[in-house]
Amino acid sequence: MSTMRRLNSTIPLALCAALAFTSTGPAGVAHADESDDGDLVVLDGGFAQLSLIGLLQTQFVPWQGDDALIVSGDPADAPGARVRRARFGVKGWAWGEVDWELSLDATSEGMDLLDAWVGYRGLTGIGFVIGARKVPYSRFAMMGAGDGALADRPLGVRAMAPFRQVGLTIEGDVGNGIVRWALGAYNGFSRSQSFNQGYRETTALEGNRFTRLAYVARAELAPLGPLGDGMPDFSRKGLRLGVGGGFYYDDGKTVETLGWEVDLLLKVCGFHFAAELLNDSAEPADQPSTDPVVPGSVSRMALVAEAGYLLIGEQLGLTARFELLDDNTDLDNGGDQIVVTGGVQYYLHRQHLKAQLEFSHREELHGLSLDNDSLMLQVQFEL
Repeated sequence: MSTMRRLNSTIPLALCAALAFTSTGPAGVAHADESDDGDLVVLDGGFAQLSLIGLLQTQFVPWQGDDALIVSGDPADAPGARVRRARFGVKGWAWGEVDWELSLDATSEGMDLLDAWVGYRGLTGIGFVIGARKVPYSRFAMMGAGDGALADRPLGVRAMAPFRQVGLTIEGDVGNGIVRWALGAYNGFSRSQSFNQGYRETTALEGNRFTRLAYVARAELAPLGPLGDGMPDFSRKGLRLGVGGGFYYDDGKTVETLGWEVDLLLKVCGFHFAAELLNDSAEPADQPSTDPVVPGSVSRMALVAEAGYLLIGEQLGLTARFELLDDNTDLDNGGDQIVVTGGVQYYLHRQHLKAQLEFSHREELHGLSLDNDSLMLQVQFEL
Protein backbone atom coordinates (compact mmCIF):
# COMPACT_ATOMS: atom_id res chain seq x y z
CA MET A 1 0.00 0.00 0.00
CA SER A 2 1.44 3.41 -0.94
CA THR A 3 2.22 6.14 1.56
CA MET A 4 -0.55 8.32 0.12
CA ARG A 5 -3.15 5.55 0.44
CA ARG A 6 -2.12 4.83 4.02
CA LEU A 7 -2.42 8.54 4.78
CA ASN A 8 -5.87 8.72 3.20
CA SER A 9 -7.16 5.79 5.27
CA THR A 10 -5.52 6.23 8.67
CA ILE A 11 -5.55 9.97 9.36
CA PRO A 12 -9.35 10.46 8.94
CA LEU A 13 -9.81 7.57 11.42
CA ALA A 14 -7.43 9.28 13.81
CA LEU A 15 -9.42 12.53 13.58
CA CYS A 16 -12.69 10.70 14.28
CA ALA A 17 -11.11 8.88 17.22
CA ALA A 18 -9.87 12.18 18.66
CA LEU A 19 -13.37 13.64 18.42
CA ALA A 20 -14.91 10.62 20.09
CA PHE A 21 -12.33 10.56 22.90
CA THR A 22 -12.69 14.24 23.69
CA SER A 23 -16.49 14.14 23.90
CA THR A 24 -16.76 11.06 26.15
CA GLY A 25 -16.60 13.06 29.38
CA PRO A 26 -18.85 15.88 30.50
CA ALA A 27 -18.55 17.73 27.22
CA GLY A 28 -20.00 21.04 26.19
CA VAL A 29 -20.17 22.80 22.86
CA ALA A 30 -19.25 26.48 22.63
CA HIS A 31 -19.86 28.75 19.67
CA ALA A 32 -18.17 31.94 18.47
CA ASP A 33 -19.16 35.02 20.41
CA GLU A 34 -21.19 37.88 18.98
CA SER A 35 -18.11 39.52 17.44
CA ASP A 36 -17.28 36.31 15.51
CA ASP A 37 -13.89 35.99 17.18
CA GLY A 38 -12.33 32.63 17.92
CA ASP A 39 -13.24 29.13 16.85
CA LEU A 40 -16.82 28.30 15.94
CA VAL A 41 -16.98 24.94 17.74
CA VAL A 42 -15.10 24.03 20.92
CA LEU A 43 -15.49 20.75 22.82
CA ASP A 44 -14.47 20.68 26.48
CA GLY A 45 -13.70 17.24 27.92
CA GLY A 46 -12.31 18.25 31.30
CA PHE A 47 -8.58 17.51 31.03
CA ALA A 48 -8.57 18.43 27.34
CA GLN A 49 -10.21 21.00 25.11
CA LEU A 50 -10.62 20.47 21.38
CA SER A 51 -11.59 22.84 18.56
CA LEU A 52 -12.68 21.96 15.07
CA ILE A 53 -10.75 23.76 12.34
CA GLY A 54 -11.61 23.93 8.68
CA LEU A 55 -11.22 26.13 5.63
CA LEU A 56 -13.12 26.10 2.34
CA GLN A 57 -12.24 28.63 -0.37
CA THR A 58 -13.96 28.54 -3.77
CA GLN A 59 -12.82 30.85 -6.54
CA PHE A 60 -14.68 32.02 -9.63
CA VAL A 61 -12.61 33.54 -12.44
CA PRO A 62 -14.96 35.12 -15.02
CA TRP A 63 -12.09 36.64 -16.99
CA GLN A 64 -8.32 36.40 -17.29
CA GLY A 65 -5.62 36.91 -19.88
CA ASP A 66 -4.65 34.21 -22.35
CA ASP A 67 -1.17 33.81 -20.84
CA ALA A 68 -2.30 33.28 -17.23
CA LEU A 69 -1.32 29.93 -15.67
CA ILE A 70 -1.60 28.44 -12.18
CA VAL A 71 2.07 27.35 -12.31
CA SER A 72 2.98 31.00 -12.88
CA GLY A 73 1.11 32.11 -9.78
CA ASP A 74 -2.15 33.11 -11.46
CA PRO A 75 -5.51 31.98 -10.01
CA ALA A 76 -6.47 29.68 -12.91
CA ASP A 77 -5.45 28.29 -16.29
CA ALA A 78 -8.74 29.36 -17.90
CA PRO A 79 -11.95 31.16 -16.84
CA GLY A 80 -14.10 29.00 -14.58
CA ALA A 81 -14.37 27.82 -10.98
CA ARG A 82 -11.79 26.27 -8.66
CA VAL A 83 -11.72 25.01 -5.08
CA ARG A 84 -8.61 26.83 -3.89
CA ARG A 85 -8.42 25.21 -0.46
CA ALA A 86 -10.38 22.51 1.37
CA ARG A 87 -8.98 21.72 4.81
CA PHE A 88 -10.23 20.07 7.96
CA GLY A 89 -8.71 19.16 11.29
CA VAL A 90 -8.67 19.48 15.04
CA LYS A 91 -6.56 21.37 17.53
CA GLY A 92 -6.61 21.70 21.28
CA TRP A 93 -5.07 21.83 24.73
CA ALA A 94 -4.43 19.15 27.34
CA TRP A 95 -3.60 19.46 31.07
CA GLY A 96 -3.16 23.21 30.65
CA GLU A 97 0.38 22.85 29.34
CA VAL A 98 0.21 20.95 26.03
CA ASP A 99 -1.27 22.19 22.76
CA TRP A 100 -1.49 20.29 19.48
CA GLU A 101 -2.92 20.31 15.97
CA LEU A 102 -3.71 17.70 13.34
CA SER A 103 -5.14 18.77 9.97
CA LEU A 104 -5.53 17.58 6.39
CA ASP A 105 -5.49 19.39 3.05
CA ALA A 106 -7.34 18.16 -0.05
CA THR A 107 -5.23 17.98 -3.22
CA SER A 108 -5.80 16.65 -6.73
CA GLU A 109 -4.13 13.39 -5.62
CA GLY A 110 -6.10 12.88 -2.39
CA MET A 111 -5.64 14.10 1.18
CA ASP A 112 -2.26 15.36 2.39
CA LEU A 113 -1.09 15.88 5.94
CA LEU A 114 -0.97 19.63 6.58
CA ASP A 115 -0.16 20.30 10.24
CA ALA A 116 0.78 17.61 12.76
CA TRP A 117 2.52 18.94 15.84
CA VAL A 118 2.50 19.00 19.63
CA GLY A 119 3.78 21.79 21.87
CA TYR A 120 4.79 21.95 25.52
CA ARG A 121 4.01 25.23 27.35
CA GLY A 122 4.76 24.23 30.94
CA LEU A 123 7.59 26.74 31.37
CA THR A 124 7.08 30.49 31.77
CA GLY A 125 7.90 32.47 28.64
CA ILE A 126 9.19 29.56 26.56
CA GLY A 127 7.65 26.70 24.60
CA PHE A 128 8.79 23.69 22.59
CA VAL A 129 6.98 22.48 19.47
CA ILE A 130 7.81 19.34 17.50
CA GLY A 131 6.21 18.07 14.31
CA ALA A 132 5.05 19.44 10.95
CA ARG A 133 4.06 23.11 10.97
CA LYS A 134 4.91 26.48 9.43
CA VAL A 135 8.46 27.60 10.01
CA PRO A 136 8.79 30.99 11.80
CA TYR A 137 10.11 33.14 8.97
CA SER A 138 7.75 35.43 7.00
CA ARG A 139 4.88 37.37 8.63
CA PHE A 140 2.63 36.98 5.57
CA ALA A 141 3.45 33.25 5.37
CA MET A 142 2.81 32.62 9.06
CA MET A 143 -0.59 34.29 8.88
CA GLY A 144 -3.45 31.84 8.26
CA ALA A 145 -4.49 31.26 4.66
CA GLY A 146 -7.98 32.52 5.50
CA ASP A 147 -6.93 35.48 7.65
CA GLY A 148 -5.82 37.93 4.96
CA ALA A 149 -7.71 40.83 3.46
CA LEU A 150 -7.06 39.73 -0.13
CA ALA A 151 -7.82 36.25 -1.42
CA ASP A 152 -4.26 34.91 -1.27
CA ARG A 153 -0.86 35.77 0.08
CA PRO A 154 1.47 37.92 -2.05
CA LEU A 155 2.99 36.12 -5.02
CA GLY A 156 6.50 37.02 -3.80
CA VAL A 157 5.85 35.43 -0.41
CA ARG A 158 4.46 32.26 -1.98
CA ALA A 159 7.57 32.10 -4.17
CA MET A 160 10.28 32.82 -1.60
CA ALA A 161 9.07 31.83 1.87
CA PRO A 162 9.43 28.24 3.08
CA PHE A 163 6.11 27.25 4.61
CA ARG A 164 5.61 23.91 6.41
CA GLN A 165 8.30 21.46 7.37
CA VAL A 166 8.97 18.86 10.07
CA GLY A 167 11.26 19.85 12.90
CA LEU A 168 11.71 21.34 16.36
CA THR A 169 10.84 24.93 17.26
CA ILE A 170 11.78 26.72 20.47
CA GLU A 171 9.75 29.90 20.91
CA GLY A 172 9.02 32.43 23.61
CA ASP A 173 7.94 35.94 24.49
CA VAL A 174 8.97 38.76 26.80
CA GLY A 175 6.70 41.34 28.39
CA ASN A 176 3.44 39.53 27.66
CA GLY A 177 4.04 39.44 23.93
CA ILE A 178 5.84 42.74 23.43
CA VAL A 179 8.83 40.75 22.16
CA ARG A 180 8.43 37.35 20.52
CA TRP A 181 11.17 35.08 19.24
CA ALA A 182 11.57 31.64 17.70
CA LEU A 183 14.43 29.31 16.75
CA GLY A 184 14.08 26.06 14.85
CA ALA A 185 15.78 23.19 13.08
CA TYR A 186 13.88 21.36 10.34
CA ASN A 187 14.20 18.92 7.51
CA GLY A 188 15.76 20.75 4.57
CA PHE A 189 13.66 22.84 2.19
CA SER A 190 12.98 21.66 -1.36
CA ARG A 191 13.21 24.54 -3.82
CA SER A 192 11.31 24.40 -7.11
CA GLN A 193 13.05 25.25 -10.36
CA SER A 194 10.30 27.77 -11.17
CA PHE A 195 10.33 30.96 -9.08
CA ASN A 196 6.54 31.17 -8.96
CA GLN A 197 6.10 27.62 -7.64
CA GLY A 198 8.10 28.34 -4.50
CA TYR A 199 9.18 25.61 -2.10
CA ARG A 200 7.72 22.12 -2.11
CA GLU A 201 6.39 21.13 1.30
CA THR A 202 7.91 17.70 1.90
CA THR A 203 5.42 15.17 3.27
CA ALA A 204 6.03 14.47 6.94
CA LEU A 205 5.59 10.72 6.58
CA GLU A 206 8.58 10.31 4.24
CA GLY A 207 11.12 11.89 6.56
CA ASN A 208 14.28 13.69 5.47
CA ARG A 209 15.20 11.73 2.34
CA PHE A 210 17.06 14.02 -0.06
CA THR A 211 18.10 17.04 2.03
CA ARG A 212 20.09 17.94 5.11
CA LEU A 213 18.81 20.33 7.79
CA ALA A 214 17.54 23.90 7.64
CA TYR A 215 17.83 26.41 10.48
CA VAL A 216 15.38 29.29 11.02
CA ALA A 217 15.20 32.24 13.43
CA ARG A 218 12.66 35.01 13.86
CA ALA A 219 12.08 37.94 16.22
CA GLU A 220 9.30 40.50 16.33
CA LEU A 221 8.41 43.52 18.43
CA ALA A 222 4.94 44.92 19.23
CA PRO A 223 5.65 47.90 21.54
CA LEU A 224 2.09 49.29 21.52
CA GLY A 225 0.26 46.11 22.39
CA PRO A 226 -1.07 43.03 20.60
CA LEU A 227 -1.90 43.43 16.91
CA GLY A 228 -4.61 40.77 16.89
CA ASP A 229 -5.00 37.87 14.48
CA GLY A 230 -5.25 38.33 10.75
CA MET A 231 -4.69 41.32 8.51
CA PRO A 232 -7.90 43.45 8.70
CA ASP A 233 -8.31 45.66 11.78
CA PHE A 234 -11.71 44.50 13.03
CA SER A 235 -11.05 45.85 16.53
CA ARG A 236 -10.73 49.45 15.23
CA LYS A 237 -8.58 50.35 18.25
CA GLY A 238 -5.81 52.92 18.48
CA LEU A 239 -2.39 52.66 16.89
CA ARG A 240 -0.65 49.27 17.11
CA LEU A 241 2.67 48.53 15.45
CA GLY A 242 4.62 45.36 14.79
CA VAL A 243 8.08 44.99 13.29
CA GLY A 244 9.84 41.70 12.67
CA GLY A 245 12.60 39.90 10.88
CA GLY A 246 13.48 36.35 9.92
CA PHE A 247 16.53 34.41 8.81
CA TYR A 248 17.15 30.89 7.50
CA TYR A 249 20.01 28.77 6.29
CA ASP A 250 19.26 25.64 4.25
CA ASP A 251 22.25 23.30 4.12
CA GLY A 252 21.05 21.40 1.06
CA LYS A 253 22.82 18.46 -0.55
CA THR A 254 22.67 20.12 -3.98
CA VAL A 255 21.93 23.80 -3.19
CA GLU A 256 22.81 25.89 -0.15
CA THR A 257 20.48 28.83 0.50
CA LEU A 258 20.65 31.81 2.84
CA GLY A 259 17.51 33.92 3.23
CA TRP A 260 16.35 36.89 5.26
CA GLU A 261 13.28 39.08 5.55
CA VAL A 262 12.05 42.17 7.39
CA ASP A 263 8.42 43.17 7.85
CA LEU A 264 6.10 45.81 9.26
CA LEU A 265 2.43 45.71 10.27
CA LEU A 266 0.47 48.75 11.39
CA LYS A 267 -3.18 48.87 12.49
CA VAL A 268 -5.27 51.83 13.60
CA CYS A 269 -9.03 52.54 13.63
CA GLY A 270 -9.94 50.02 10.91
CA PHE A 271 -6.90 50.75 8.72
CA HIS A 272 -4.02 48.34 8.16
CA PHE A 273 -0.69 48.68 6.39
CA ALA A 274 1.74 45.80 5.89
CA ALA A 275 5.11 45.66 4.18
CA GLU A 276 7.66 42.90 3.75
CA LEU A 277 11.03 42.57 2.04
CA LEU A 278 12.39 39.11 1.28
CA ASN A 279 15.81 38.26 -0.09
CA ASP A 280 17.71 35.01 -0.57
CA SER A 281 20.92 33.79 -2.18
CA ALA A 282 21.51 30.25 -3.39
CA GLU A 283 24.53 28.48 -4.80
CA PRO A 284 25.37 24.86 -5.64
CA ALA A 285 26.84 22.80 -2.82
CA ASP A 286 30.56 22.02 -2.93
CA GLN A 287 29.83 18.40 -3.82
CA PRO A 288 26.18 18.21 -4.95
CA SER A 289 24.60 14.76 -4.74
CA THR A 290 22.48 15.45 -7.87
CA ASP A 291 22.25 18.14 -10.52
CA PRO A 292 21.60 21.39 -8.58
CA VAL A 293 18.37 23.35 -9.09
CA VAL A 294 20.47 26.50 -9.65
CA PRO A 295 23.54 26.28 -11.95
CA GLY A 296 25.40 29.08 -10.16
CA SER A 297 24.99 31.71 -7.48
CA VAL A 298 21.53 33.33 -7.72
CA SER A 299 20.02 36.08 -5.58
CA ARG A 300 16.31 36.86 -5.53
CA MET A 301 14.17 39.62 -4.07
CA ALA A 302 10.51 40.41 -3.38
CA LEU A 303 9.06 43.63 -1.97
CA VAL A 304 5.42 43.75 -0.82
CA ALA A 305 3.28 46.64 0.42
CA GLU A 306 -0.43 46.37 1.27
CA ALA A 307 -3.00 48.83 2.64
CA GLY A 308 -6.65 48.35 3.49
CA TYR A 309 -9.54 49.96 5.33
CA LEU A 310 -12.86 48.77 6.74
CA LEU A 311 -15.39 51.25 5.41
CA ILE A 312 -18.57 50.17 7.16
CA GLY A 313 -18.08 48.66 10.60
CA GLU A 314 -16.93 45.07 10.23
CA GLN A 315 -18.58 44.36 6.87
CA LEU A 316 -17.13 46.23 3.89
CA GLY A 317 -13.44 46.66 3.19
CA LEU A 318 -11.14 47.91 0.44
CA THR A 319 -7.58 46.64 0.02
CA ALA A 320 -4.75 47.26 -2.45
CA ARG A 321 -1.37 45.54 -2.74
CA PHE A 322 1.83 46.30 -4.66
CA GLU A 323 4.65 43.83 -5.34
CA LEU A 324 8.07 44.17 -6.95
CA LEU A 325 9.59 40.79 -7.87
CA ASP A 326 13.06 39.87 -9.15
CA ASP A 327 13.92 36.18 -9.63
CA ASN A 328 17.58 36.98 -10.38
CA THR A 329 18.99 40.31 -9.23
CA ASP A 330 21.98 39.98 -11.60
CA LEU A 331 19.81 39.80 -14.73
CA ASP A 332 17.20 41.99 -16.40
CA ASN A 333 14.68 39.45 -17.63
CA GLY A 334 11.01 38.47 -17.63
CA GLY A 335 11.27 37.53 -13.97
CA ASP A 336 11.42 41.22 -13.07
CA GLN A 337 7.74 41.98 -12.46
CA ILE A 338 5.31 44.39 -10.88
CA VAL A 339 2.09 42.90 -9.49
CA VAL A 340 -0.77 45.18 -8.46
CA THR A 341 -3.88 43.70 -6.84
CA GLY A 342 -6.92 45.54 -5.57
CA GLY A 343 -10.30 44.47 -4.37
CA VAL A 344 -13.36 44.80 -2.19
CA GLN A 345 -14.19 42.50 0.71
CA TYR A 346 -17.60 41.79 2.24
CA TYR A 347 -17.47 40.16 5.67
CA LEU A 348 -20.71 38.48 6.69
CA HIS A 349 -19.13 36.99 9.84
CA ARG A 350 -15.60 38.38 9.87
CA GLN A 351 -13.16 35.77 8.53
CA HIS A 352 -15.60 32.91 9.10
CA LEU A 353 -17.78 33.84 6.13
CA LYS A 354 -16.73 36.40 3.55
CA ALA A 355 -16.61 37.22 -0.18
CA GLN A 356 -13.71 38.91 -1.97
CA LEU A 357 -13.78 40.43 -5.45
CA GLU A 358 -10.42 41.52 -6.82
CA PHE A 359 -8.47 42.39 -9.95
CA SER A 360 -4.79 41.61 -10.43
CA HIS A 361 -2.44 43.21 -12.97
CA ARG A 362 1.01 41.79 -13.71
CA GLU A 363 3.61 43.72 -15.70
CA GLU A 364 6.89 42.20 -16.90
CA LEU A 365 9.56 44.90 -16.77
CA HIS A 366 11.85 43.26 -19.34
CA GLY A 367 11.35 40.96 -22.28
CA LEU A 368 7.97 39.77 -23.52
CA SER A 369 4.92 41.36 -21.90
CA LEU A 370 2.37 38.64 -21.05
CA ASP A 371 -1.41 38.85 -21.04
CA ASN A 372 -1.88 37.51 -17.50
CA ASP A 373 -4.24 39.90 -15.71
CA SER A 374 -7.22 38.35 -13.93
CA LEU A 375 -10.56 39.09 -12.27
CA MET A 376 -11.58 36.78 -9.43
CA LEU A 377 -14.34 36.29 -6.86
CA GLN A 378 -13.58 34.13 -3.83
CA VAL A 379 -16.08 32.89 -1.25
CA GLN A 380 -14.69 31.58 2.05
CA PHE A 381 -16.07 29.66 5.01
CA GLU A 382 -13.76 28.99 7.94
CA LEU A 383 -14.48 27.22 11.21
